[in-house]
Amino acid sequence: MCTFINTIGTALQICILSCLPLVCISQIQIDTTSTPAELVSEVLLGQGVVIGNVTFRGQKHAIGQYIDPEEQMGLENGVVLTSGNAFYVIGPNKNPRAGWASDAPGDPELDDIARGKTYDASTLEFDFVTQSENLYFEYVFASEEYLEYVGSKFNDVFAFFISGPNMENTNIARLPDGVTPITVNTVNNEMNSEYYVDNAYINTTDPFIWDVRSRKVIENKNYLQPEVPPSYATQFDGFTTVLTARCRVIPNEIYHIKMSIADVADGILDSGVFLKAGSFRSEGEIVVAIDKMMDQPHQLTRKQARLDEVVVKPKDIPSNIIIGNIEFEFDKAEIPVQAKTVLTKVINEYMNHPKAKILLNGHTDNFGSDNYNIKLSLKRTNAVASALMGLGIPENRLVLDYYGEQRPIATNDTENGRARNRRVELIVSF
Repeated sequence: MCTFINTIGTALQICILSCLPLVCISQIQIDTTSTPAELVSEVLLGQGVVIGNVTFRGQKHAIGQYIDPEEQMGLENGVVLTSGNAFYVIGPNKNPRAGWASDAPGDPELDDIARGKTYDASTLEFDFVTQSENLYFEYVFASEEYLEYVGSKFNDVFAFFISGPNMENTNIARLPDGVTPITVNTVNNEMNSEYYVDNAYINTTDPFIWDVRSRKVIENKNYLQPEVPPSYATQFDGFTTVLTARCRVIPNEIYHIKMSIADVADGILDSGVFLKAGSFRSEGEIVVAIDKMMDQPHQLTRKQARLDEVVVKPKDIPSNIIIGNIEFEFDKAEIPVQAKTVLTKVINEYMNHPKAKILLNGHTDNFGSDNYNIKLSLKRTNAVASALMGLGIPENRLVLDYYGEQRPIATNDTENGRARNRRVELIVSF
């Protein structure tokens, strides 16, 4: 429990520990007293979804509710799932290698993603049914393995596996490219750095320090330098920006999700995944009444949704109109003059279908590195999106994806083929 007292020009925070499982330091709170079912139904769940059959495998101290009114990691409230102890979320960061080894088993499915043996896995699972065709939720991944162990075998990992009528154990915890899984080695200060936030602790007080790479004592180059405290009040040395997990589902059908996180190669240093409160939701053009029941109906909730009063729309499968492609010059993201024809077609279709979504899919040829091409396809997609918004299409009608060189439509062995691949595809979906 936190109580705030205002004095002249000063706000003092008084943290009262009414019970051990609740800690309040620097306005960050961790509460491990709720059951996993309560965390899902009362914290995580948003509109248009019902849930049931909640299970959790892991240590009780590894899962809890996270509250930070200052949103230092981008989330004010939510569920935190860790590979150690949830209380280690609380900062400030004064130790580069904090952790809690629970001596718990790993997860074989995470072994495959991390390409290494996992330990101390925490796994939250439940069934769900949606009223619309798009499932979304927001999250942040954080780790104490940053930055010392980036590129090493200590590649802590998590995943969101979904299975159901149109998919089988699909991991939707990926970067916006739809391909890259999120681990310490794939998102950090050097790789996909636009999704990384640094919070590293720099030791300036000890003349000699232990170097984890060379496994020996070395001279501390930062000794007696001015102290630079970490910017965020969490123990984790780094974390991602707020990311969105999403997938296409069939409304009124039962799906299963498994959210799992684990240490890799040892169980010493912790990682965590933060799930935004109220963000596990469904949205879209399809709206149906949910009549599926779970094995444990007492866990069902209709929070924020009047599912018994929604209307089934005549079309329960969206129609797509493929407008065409805008092709780009080599290594360029500027929209060419000849794109006017395609943009005009998009505007005309949007005027006829103002509730439609405009899908923009960016691509490149295979010249350059994978990481460079992902960024280039993003720039091209953003350029087309900006042009469409300038022509009057609202931002909330645009859906952007980018794939780099992963989806060619022609050979990359010829100049003409590469020109076809340097494109943004435009599709109207309604």
